[in-house]
Amino acid sequence: MKNFSTVWPRDMVFGRGALSQLGARAKALNVRRMLIVTDAGLVKCGLAENVARTLAKDGIESRIFGEVQPNPTMTEVRRGVALWRSESFDGLLALGGGSSMDAAKAIATTLLSGKEIVDQVTNGVDHLPGDPVPFFAVPTTSGTGSEATSAAMVKDDDGRKYLIRSLRCRPVLSVLDPEITASVPARMTAATGMDALIHAMGAYTNSSQHPIADVLALEAIRLVMENLPRAVQRGDDLDARENMMLASHLAGIAISCKGNDAVHGLSTPVESLLDVTHGESLSAILPHVVAFNIEARPDLYATIGRAIGAADRNASDQAAARALLERVTALRDEIGVSRALAPLGVKPDMIERLSELAENSRSTLINCRKMSRSDIQAMYQRML
Repeated sequence: MKNFSTVWPRDMVFGRGALSQLGARAKALNVRRMLIVTDAGLVKCGLAENVARTLAKDGIESRIFGEVQPNPTMTEVRRGVALWRSESFDGLLALGGGSSMDAAKAIATTLLSGKEIVDQVTNGVDHLPGDPVPFFAVPTTSGTGSEATSAAMVKDDDGRKYLIRSLRCRPVLSVLDPEITASVPARMTAATGMDALIHAMGAYTNSSQHPIADVLALEAIRLVMENLPRAVQRGDDLDARENMMLASHLAGIAISCKGNDAVHGLSTPVESLLDVTHGESLSAILPHVVAFNIEARPDLYATIGRAIGAADRNASDQAAARALLERVTALRDEIGVSRALAPLGVKPDMIERLSELAENSRSTLINCRKMSRSDIQAMYQRML
């Protein structure tokens, strides 16, 4: 018997040139002055200013807050909150990858709650009175699917990563324009694409139940496997870029419904202790967790392997699962993302602390195969 509930993202427009709709749609929601939350790279390349001009065409003033770091911290969130409170903004726009969206979500939850991040994580914010600020999302990478989720990951001053969840502070509108991603460098395309794949695989295989999310996850996996190499090799392949953006969004919905697995459970501690790219950390961890899980649940991975054509329909579950492992490992190596954690800065003396954090992660706890502390320690050792 299955028991599940579904929470869909709010409004979304998708397609080449969709960015042109942002101003009119924001204006229809009574936005007149937008705070654009983004990173220095998007300011430098001119994309942030281009978005500001797009808004201006529909009479919306804006200001660019371009201080978001690759792993956003509460320092940036506090600065964004202070800027919001110092001027008359009525709309909040996240422009960028998962970091910009996480920072903007944390700004939104802080404005709603007036609380520090630890209190938000411990007590939540959705029960509080008041209306959240109108929040918009324009992703510039295809990986996190953060525009479709209710979660944000932010570091506090002690360097620890905290996960904030809020259904009320999701984007009221997401604009997914594949043309924006055409200039994303190959290595970033590869890392973010692996994030989308790992979201989808984690959602499909974890212990949560959600048959609708399973369908979305399988389709996301298929799209990534067919399109990520092309998107990495030829950034101007808009068909591949379009399919990767769709895959990222579908995977984002899937993890909103079901959560992740131990790949994320073991990656988050690494990113808490070190300033590493999310997709790179995930890529180094992926094969080890899949190999561990296959021993207990080959059927789950076999279904994926057959769905993407890695194994024949008549192959045994073990054979199909192993074929999938070989296929995703080959994809990782083909597109050139990380194969091990040591080059990212992980040292043997970190393993005990990493294992302690990973063992208590929700993503680890819903992994399809239970992991003991010793399992996790041994896995980290092999990942070096």
